[in-house]
Amino acid sequence: MLSSIRHWFIARTRWEQAAFAVWTIVLLFVCTRAFVAPASRTVYPIFSESTRLWWQTDDLYEPYRPNHVQGGYRYSPAFAILFTPFAIFPDAIGGVLWRIFSGACFIAALAWLTRSVLPGCLSRDHFAILTLLCLPLSVQSLNNGQANVIVIASMMATIAAIREQRWNLATALLLVAFICKVYPIAFAMLLIVLYPRQLLWRMAMAILPSLVLPFVAQHWDYVVDQHQKWIELLLADDRTNADDRNKHRDLWLLIDIYHLPVSRFAYRIIQMAGGAGIALLLWIRQRQGWDEKHLLISALGLGVSWILVLGPVVESSTFQLLAPSLAWSLVASVRESSWSARRLILAGSGLLFVLAAALGSLGNTADLSIIGIHPMASTLYFVYLLSEPRPIGELATPTETERLTAM
Repeated sequence: MLSSIRHWFIARTRWEQAAFAVWTIVLLFVCTRAFVAPASRTVYPIFSESTRLWWQTDDLYEPYRPNHVQGGYRYSPAFAILFTPFAIFPDAIGGVLWRIFSGACFIAALAWLTRSVLPGCLSRDHFAILTLLCLPLSVQSLNNGQANVIVIASMMATIAAIREQRWNLATALLLVAFICKVYPIAFAMLLIVLYPRQLLWRMAMAILPSLVLPFVAQHWDYVVDQHQKWIELLLADDRTNADDRNKHRDLWLLIDIYHLPVSRFAYRIIQMAGGAGIALLLWIRQRQGWDEKHLLISALGLGVSWILVLGPVVESSTFQLLAPSLAWSLVASVRESSWSARRLILAGSGLLFVLAAALGSLGNTADLSIIGIHPMASTLYFVYLLSEPRPIGELATPTETERLTAM
């Protein structure tokens, strides 16, 4: 077996070998740490203990949650049920399996996205480079055992499924993302704007099983009680007046740090207007005849950017959602023959994210909130995506297109 692996590795290109080696080292490190110290600097015990509490009909949510387990569970009861295959193991083993599963889902979804959706003729080297560029924003979530890895994998796979017109699969993948986190519903709404006939009724029907599943798994009174406590917890999470270290890392943090004249009410209007504006922009691009590949990649990037810049819950690990879109933008920018304002904006965003990842590895990432590096980087990338012109490949002659896409 080792000989087969060696021959397979030798047959790869240098970029593929580098990507395989780096990802293997990262996963070995995080899995070893998870096995040796399963309760240290990780959210995995929150998930596993919540699943066990669910099957024991104990409270999942603060302030009712038992004190002997790690607090901080903010996910739906359905997520606790889906996490059962990992929670049946001791945390040292389940934590390793969860990280391997998450990493494998992310790479597989990225490969599917690259093959089916990303514009241009990407080589094996380009895919390897994409995986490497995704690492700086992905390491923290993999290391901590965050569900964000599964969320963005589901979102990427949804885009690929839509491109292949596999509507039922796309809906199921959207549902997985929604069960893991609430905010992907905003991404689903953008896709419904683009494909109302195919997705609207499917999404409406798909939400029903996610609501029914907990009632099948436990008795009625307990399920109703847990859903009520979950909603109360989400509504009570207001960090508007928290100190800068504990605020959400969104545009509001920049407004607060730099004392910009924007009220909280005005910010709410900006949030809603931003979401509606993105939906309108994508609808216009579709009506203008944008190639579907460019349109879907634009929807993924803009949807994730809205979540990070104007969304309801943005923490340092949440920025992992931006990794695939940002990586693709960096690769695609190489096609430009000269520096432009948009390219400088992208470079600034990328450098800030790298700086945030580097500084975060040296200490507590909460310290970065004092200057707002994360929201600065995501806001710059949001501006970059909003200013995207009609893709040049659609306007070029066949010869020019071939030259531009033969990377």
